[in-house]
Amino acid sequence: MGVALLNYMDRQMLSTMRDAMQIDIPVLQSAETFGVLMAVFLYIYGIMSPIAGIVADRSNRKWLIVGSLFVWSAVTYGMGMANDYPTLLVLRAIMGFSEALYIPTALSLIADYHTGKTVHLPLVCI
Repeated sequence: MGVALLNYMDRQMLSTMRDAMQIDIPVLQSAETFGVLMAVFLYIYGIMSPIAGIVADRSNRKWLIVGSLFVWSAVTYGMGMANDYPTLLVLRAIMGFSEALYIPTALSLIADYHTGKTVHLPLVCI
């Protein structure tokens, strides 16, 4: 759950950091350029998601998740160190690929742990 939360938060991080990024990379002041940076993630993620599901079905899912998290972490670090737009664009595309591998793989792994009857705990409302 924690990794999935970070995964979703990470997707939106650039939106919140736009003003600070524009200081170091002035080309991001253009709405069009910034929009391309945001969109490249979604395009790669959308294209790779079905492919990632197929890969997850045919490989060791635990190691696929670990590999995805490793790449995702390295790309996140790299984006923090990037000084120019082309580097950010490439890293954002790689992030779309690594995050696309995570979600279907993790959901498949979770489903395997709940193949039989799952014990439902009562919900406590305060």
